[in-house]
Amino acid sequence: MRILIVDDEPINVLLLESLLKNKYETDSAENGLEAYKKIVDSPPDIVLLDVLMPYMDGFETLEKIKTNKNLSNTIVIMVTAKVEKDDVKKAILLGADDYIKKPIDATELYTKIDIHARLKQTQDQVDEYQVYANIHESMISAQRIQQSLLPDKQSFTRVFPNSFTLFKPRDMVGGDLYFIAQKLNKKFICVSDSTGHGVPAAMISILAYMALNYIVNKENITYPLQVANNLRAELLNNLSKSTDTYATSNGLDAVFCEYNELDHILNFVGAGRPIIILRKGQNYLLVNDQKVNSLMHNDEYYLFYIRGDFVSLDVEPEVGILNNQEIQLEKDDAVYMFSDGITDQFGGAEEKKFSKKKLMNLLLENQNKSLKSQKLILYKDLEKWTQNHEQTDDIVMIGIKFF
Repeated sequence: MRILIVDDEPINVLLLESLLKNKYETDSAENGLEAYKKIVDSPPDIVLLDVLMPYMDGFETLEKIKTNKNLSNTIVIMVTAKVEKDDVKKAILLGADDYIKKPIDATELYTKIDIHARLKQTQDQVDEYQVYANIHESMISAQRIQQSLLPDKQSFTRVFPNSFTLFKPRDMVGGDLYFIAQKLNKKFICVSDSTGHGVPAAMISILAYMALNYIVNKENITYPLQVANNLRAELLNNLSKSTDTYATSNGLDAVFCEYNELDHILNFVGAGRPIIILRKGQNYLLVNDQKVNSLMHNDEYYLFYIRGDFVSLDVEPEVGILNNQEIQLEKDDAVYMFSDGITDQFGGAEEKKFSKKKLMNLLLENQNKSLKSQKLILYKDLEKWTQNHEQTDDIVMIGIKFF
């Protein structure tokens, strides 16, 4: 705690410094003008202020301190021989926090400084709590805004009746997002993962949502490659306007899928993200009219890991292009889209990542169960894995059987 001693008598300053030096940091000023300048430049915690001084007396100095909105909370204790009732009353009316008469009694000095130091500490804690309370209230509002952008359960089920969504932001707001739409016989879904988490990632995801909403619902585009390229252009245009290094380093990975109900073709674009497909009784998929063999299987089901392009949407097209993959789906094929928050979650006895392998094994082992049951199993397994670890990143995973 720092105390400013204001007195035009050097002997009084030396006395106060000797009494306070072992417990507090002290500074001094010879008159009100010098004191006020020091207080403005670097506000002390407490001011010990004499009344009778040249240039600017204690009352005038007190008034200037208390009428300055940036200094009004500074604790000012008058230290003076002027103890007449009118003087005390004047000081109190001008905002003095306390009064110590000269000659100074050390016990009184210590007691009053200690009382005001404790009061200031309490007030600082209250102010700090209020700041956090205001931030928390703002975060709740931001959370509501972001959640309002996501499809509600009824809307999601109407477009994808046989499906599940697992959505767990790491913080109150996050960077993972999913967007759906249906245009006649075509169903569209995008699952995106913004770099990082918290407020910066949430801002990127909201920007992506607004762009997606315009591209899909205003321009009526659902073909994944065109949606992805248009979204990429919009993100690059907006992010390039910022000169802030942190802002421009935030990117977006995403999965874009369009399902055609007539021919059961799934068009897929992966910007830095894959999809997983589970099929019963057949060990290959047709992707761009080419047979793709399963990555792993059990007695009934085959698992296919369809990689996207190793390109994020914040990277210029010259650096890496995106490609559409046309996948012929069969009845009861299960398609999974997910952010890296689930596979990168630390936990387990050896404190390792959950990993893609563990996720794929879990899906394969429980493929004979309903999607709703799979969601519950996945959630419980992830909770067990995490145990006492903090959630590493935002998590979103969606499973769909298109028909």
